[in-house]
Amino acid sequence: MSSIRVQLNYPLETVHEPLLYHLVTEYDLVPDIRRARIDANAGGFIFMELSGETGNIEQGLQYLRERGVDVGLAGMDGAEDWSI
Repeated sequence: MSSIRVQLNYPLETVHEPLLYHLVTEYDLVPDIRRARIDANAGGFIFMELSGETGNIEQGLQYLRERGVDVGLAGMDGAEDWSI
């Protein structure tokens, strides 16, 4: 099992879509949300660690990009305690 730390920036158009649900059910991924702020009028962000098989992680992140979510890496310095 692999893990990656990501920041997801949600545009307003995707706030009401169950995107994390699809990561769990369709890609068998486990999200560990560290911080989030979602505003139904402005969009939002989520900082999280995403765990699963490497291929599933790649496919899940591609799915998010296709839905309009900006996906960036977070906390990649190797620090166990990553602050956001």
